[in-house]
This record gives sequence, C-alpha cells and structure tokens, in this order.
Amino acid sequence: MSIAFLFPGRGSQRPGMLHRLPDTAASATVLAEADIALRQLASRTGGGGGGGDGSGREYADGIAELDSAQALELSSVASHLALLIAGVAGARALIEDEGVQPAYVAGHDTGGYAAAVLAGVLTLEEALRAVRLRGELLDGAGSTDETENDVAIRLAQHLATVKRRPQSVPYVGGLQGRSLRGETNAVFDDLAWSVARPVQWAQVTARLAEADVTCCVELPPGRTLTAQLAEEQGASGMRAVSVEEYGIAAAADVARERDAGAGGGGGGGVVWPSPAAGGAEDVGAEYGDAAYGDAEYGGTGAPDGAGPYGAADGAGPEAYELGPPAPAPAPPPDTPGTDGAESSWLGGGAAPARGGPGPGAPPPRLGSFGPPDPGYGGPAFPAPPVVDRPGDGQLPAHGGE
Repeated sequence: MSIAFLFPGRGSQRPGMLHRLPDTAASATVLAEADIALRQLASRTGGGGGGGDGSGREYADGIAELDSAQALELSSVASHLALLIAGVAGARALIEDEGVQPAYVAGHDTGGYAAAVLAGVLTLEEALRAVRLRGELLDGAGSTDETENDVAIRLAQHLATVKRRPQSVPYVGGLQGRSLRGETNAVFDDLAWSVARPVQWAQVTARLAEADVTCCVELPPGRTLTAQLAEEQGASGMRAVSVEEYGIAAAADVARERDAGAGGGGGGGVVWPSPAAGGAEDVGAEYGDAAYGDAEYGGTGAPDGAGPYGAADGAGPEAYELGPPAPAPAPPPDTPGTDGAESSWLGGGAAPARGGPGPGAPPPRLGSFGPPDPGYGGPAFPAPPVVDRPGDGQLPAHGGE
C-alpha cells in the first residue's frame, strides 16, 4: 500500500491560488525560493520575455503578481509559473510538515514539471525556467505559424541542456502511462511533448492501481483529477483527495489512514462528504470527460466556471472516495481551517497549519493585487521583507528553513 501525488495542469489555475497555500514552514520556504529565483531570472533577461499583454512583468516582481486575475487571464507564463509553485509548495508541506511520503508522482500537462521536481530530476529553479519558456512559447505561438509540435521540439532542446539525475521518487509518465523510474531521458521527453500530445490519464491511474497505490493526493490548486480518477478506478479501492478542498491536515490524515490499511473498499460510484449535512452523495458517473472543460484536455469545451468543476471557491465536493464514505477528520476545536486563509508569507494574516472548512464556512477570501479592487476583500500586496544571507544574496523572509 502506498501514496501517489498528483499535480494538476492548465485549467486548474484560479486567482489567489498562491494565497491559499498551506501556511507552513515548508510552503513558505518554496515561496521564498521561487520569489528570489524569478527576480534573479528577470534581472538576467531584462524583465522577461514572451508575448501578450502583461508578459515580461509576471516574474520581474517575483511571485507578487503571479496569481492575480489579470495575470492568469492574459499570460500563459504567469499561469505556468503559479501552477508549478503551488504544486511544489503543497507537496513539500505534505512531506516536511505532515510526514506524508509519496511512493509515486504523476502530473497532468504543466503539472508534470512539478512532479519532476518531487522526483528529483529537476531543481525548482530549473523547473521555473522550463515552464517560463513553455508559457512564452505558447503565448508566442498564437501570433506565429508555430504549431504545438514546434513548441515541443523547442522544449526538448532546452531540456537537453539540463543535467541528468536519478529519480528519488518514481515518475509515472503522462504520455506513456507507465513508471519511468531509471529513465530520466524519458521523463524529459514526457515533459517536452506533453504540450502537443494528449495525456493518457486512464493508463496512469491504472498503473497506480497495479502498484497498490491506496490513496492519490491531488496537490494545489487541483480539484478535478480526483473526480476523474475516482470514476476511472471505481472498483480499485483507491481513494483520491484534494488538498485544495479538504485542507492539508485532513488530506494528510486520509492518506496516512489509507496507507496504513484502514478504510474499506467496495464499489459503486463516487462518494463525497456533504459539507452541509456531513452525509454522502452518490454521484455515480456524473463526472464525464469534461474534466477540464477546454477541448484540448478532452473535454466538451465548456467555458470556465461551467459544469461540475465550475463551482465557486468554497463550494462543491470536498473529497472523493471509492466505496463506502468515510467521515472527514474534524479540525481542532475553535481552529479555523486553512482553506481561504492567506499564506502569511504573501502578506495575509496568520493561518493555522491544520484543519479544513467546516459546514457553512464562508468562501475563501482572496487578497487584492496592486491597487485595491472591490472584487477582493483582502489587503493590498506588501513588498516582501528581505534579510541578509551570506552567499545567497537577498532572500525574502519566510516562515522556516
């Protein structure tokens, strides 16, 4: 019995996604590392490149503007970078702060780069450079005759310059649908060509089931792979839980419980705890192939915010289970959950590391980006403080080493 980490890709980004990361030492460290890496990258490239309005300043100010509504809407660079940072930060929080160790990692589309960081074949800085290039090429392809195959070739050429390292955690390829442990070159091919070829997600989940994976944890900001996996593996006994919806502590408890052999199997549809009544609702095969909405992901082309995955933040299913429902672990008394709480490193108020949203909890509060916006209720972004660190340059202060 083992645990797999799943990293979502394009289509799962949403404004404020970096603000809702678990407020833990490990997560804050990733945010600080990403911030300084992007600032250094911008200083070497003159503020960034790429096409489209807003491109070139997404990372000139570090991570400060990456998850704003404007940046995510106008720039593929911003969405690629934010997805990578959110996935890696959530995974390190699970590993370092909650003690949950993955036996396998897999990524959907852009999420493959976050999976590669956890597998040990890319450093965070290398992954940031690669996904920045991916976003720039996709932005530029819209105004040129370049095809997605051309973009994949450019990415393969870039990744060919990256040092090869052995995997510390087996990487399950999204295109091959199998474990690529011991095949680092195949991992890089998977990353490069994921921009042009469809992800074989059914094969990925089948491979995880064959490997006796009992729980798949979907990393922030993902919510949809869990439902898609649950439908495809209705008789496998695997459970899928989203950190974004369940909260890091509850998701970690579910993963540990399943890894220890607790919980029962059983067939019959997808079940999730009802936020209002604490019960369960069987939705059967309600979640079809429209997992991402956009046609490029095999969906029906439904617009953002439509369909079963378009529920507003704070609404919708919180955990997906195969078989009889299990009650969600309750947070400590008088302790608000992490969903909706802003990471203190990004300027929000302090948030506890444990707990999840209770029944009737208000929707997540997003901080404002730049000038105050009535659409957001949080404080304006402050400039991150800096501290002197010999040999490392100026690093933003964060919550832990």
